[in-house]
Amino acid sequence: MKTRNDEIRVERSDVSLPLAGALFGGLAASIALSIVVIALVYPGALHGPSDAPRSVTAAPRLQIDPAADLAWFRAAEERELGGYGWVDRQHGTVRIPIEKAMQDVAAAGIKDWPK
Repeated sequence: MKTRNDEIRVERSDVSLPLAGALFGGLAASIALSIVVIALVYPGALHGPSDAPRSVTAAPRLQIDPAADLAWFRAAEERELGGYGWVDRQHGTVRIPIEKAMQDVAAAGIKDWPK
C-alpha cells in the first residue's frame, strides 16, 4: 500500500509574518490618514450636530375623502375645458371651450397643416 502521492502538491509555508505586519500597518495608516483628511475637509464634523435651529416640517395633508376630492378635481377640469378665460392676458391668449375649439378646427382647418 502506497501512502504518499507525489503528484499532489501542497503549500509548505504560511504567510510570512513581516508581510502580514506590513499589510496591517498599511491598513491602519490609511484609516488614520482618512480620518485626518476628513477632519481637514469637514472641520465641523468633529463637533457633532449643529445647534442651529431647524425649521419645523409641516404635517402631511391627509386625504380624508378621496371620492369627494376626485369629484372636485374633475369638476374643476370640466370648468377649465368647458369655459372661457384668460391664459395670458398680457399676451392676449384666451381659453375657449373644447367643443367650440373642435368645431372651429373642423370648419376652418389648421393653418399650415396638410389637407
